[in-house]
Amino acid sequence: MKPILLLIACLLFASPAFAFDPPPLEKLEATRILEAMEWKEITLIAIRQGETVQGAPSPISATVLGLGTLDGKHQKICLTVSFDNDLKWHVLELNQKSARLWTKEGYREIKPWATW
Repeated sequence: MKPILLLIACLLFASPAFAFDPPPLEKLEATRILEAMEWKEITLIAIRQGETVQGAPSPISATVLGLGTLDGKHQKICLTVSFDNDLKWHVLELNQKSARLWTKEGYREIKPWATW
């Protein structure tokens, strides 16, 4: 009888209903990430949890919508922010030889090969 209960419990907790959901992206954290990206005069209008800029459902993404100034120009902000257990909410730009990472703590460039 106990093995059956254990099996049922394992199946229940492995179901999508018990899947990990990241914490919601708060406006303050989104603003800090945008400031690390050198946005100024930021006005956040909405954060759409669980979807990318393209509107695709993604439980580890949030779309940030707003207005701001970047490079001296007033622009719309429409940006996908992703969640990772280690990085928390972040924006990651991958290039051929490096990566750029923005978090609420700031900016970091990742160059894994010492020859660059």
